[in-house]
Amino acid sequence: MMSRLDIRNNKRYTEIFKKLVEIYIETGEAVGSHTLSKFLQTPLSSATIRSVMSDLEDLGILCSEHTSSGRKPTDKGWRFFVNTLIEISDISKLDRDELAEITKNVVGMSVESILEKATNVLSELANCASIIRVPTTDLEIRHIDFILLSPGKVIVIIVNENGIVENRLIEVEKDVSSSILEKATRYVNTRLTGATINEIREKLQNELDFQVEGLDEVIHGIVEKGLGFVVNEENNKVIIRGQSNLLSKAKEISDLEDLLRKLDEKKTLKDILDKAATGQGVQIFIGAETQMFEINGCSMVVSPYKNGKKSLVGAIGVIGPSRMSYSRVITLVDYTARLLEGIV
Repeated sequence: MMSRLDIRNNKRYTEIFKKLVEIYIETGEAVGSHTLSKFLQTPLSSATIRSVMSDLEDLGILCSEHTSSGRKPTDKGWRFFVNTLIEISDISKLDRDELAEITKNVVGMSVESILEKATNVLSELANCASIIRVPTTDLEIRHIDFILLSPGKVIVIIVNENGIVENRLIEVEKDVSSSILEKATRYVNTRLTGATINEIREKLQNELDFQVEGLDEVIHGIVEKGLGFVVNEENNKVIIRGQSNLLSKAKEISDLEDLLRKLDEKKTLKDILDKAATGQGVQIFIGAETQMFEINGCSMVVSPYKNGKKSLVGAIGVIGPSRMSYSRVITLVDYTARLLEGIV
C-alpha cells in the first residue's frame, strides 16, 4: 500500500485526488471515475481512475457511500489536501473591497463594535459562521467618566490612548448624585489614568481593598464596581456571527445540533481561539481530528490578529462544513486579521 509520502510524489495519484477534491468542493456530490476523466490533464481510462481511487480509499483519504458510488474526501483526506496540495491565491479585488468596509468610520467606535463589524463582513463573504476573540486591551487609559444616566444607573465611559471609547452601564444606589460621581471621576483620573486595564486591576487590588484617605465609602464602592465591571465582565469574550449560514449546510455536517450548541456555549471556541491566538499564521482545524471540536464534516479556519502595537491579542476565523473553498477562506481570514492590526 502506498504511503502518504508516495502519494505526494506520485503525479497520477495527486492529480486524481486534487481534482476530485476540487470537483467535490464545487458540486457537493461524490465524484465518479467518469466525471474525473473529463477534467484530468493526463488522459486516463475510467478503469485506471477507479483503481487509483480504490487505493486512496484504502489509505483512508477517500470514502464512498456504497460500492458503485463516487468518492469524497474524509477528514484525513481534507487534512492531506490543505497541508500538501492546496494553492493559495491573492485576495480578489471584490473581496478586498468588501473587507475594506471594516476600516471605514471606525473613529469613536469601541473595539468590540469594530470586531463585530469584522465578523459580520467575514461571515457574509465566506457564507459560513465567523468567530473572533475579543482581547483584553493593553492600551493606556486616557480618561474615565462616571455619568448619571438615571436614578440608580451610571454610565462608565473609558477613552483609551487611541481615542476609542468604551461605554459600560452599572447599577448603583438610587441616591447617588452627580456631585458624588464627579468626585469618583476626579479620583480615578488623578490616580489611575495612564495605566492599562491590567495595571488598573492591580491598583484596584492594592489600593481599593483598603480605606483610602479622602474617599468615602459610597465613592469607594462606585469606583470599585465601575472599574471592576470594566476589567472583569466581558473582556476576552467570543463574538459569533452568521450562524444562520450553517442551516443550509446541515446535510454536510454530521451533527449540526451539537455544533450550534457549542457555538452557543462558546467555551470550546474560546479554548480553540486561545490556542490559535498564540500561533503564527492561519491554522485549520478539521472535524474529529481535534479533541477540542470532534464534529465530523466541520472545519475551522483561524488566524491570530495583532493590535496597533503589533502584539498578538486575539484570533479570528470561520466555521463551516469541511467542504469549503479553503483557498478563498484562508485568504479572507488572513487578510481580515491583517486589516485589524491597523484599527484595534
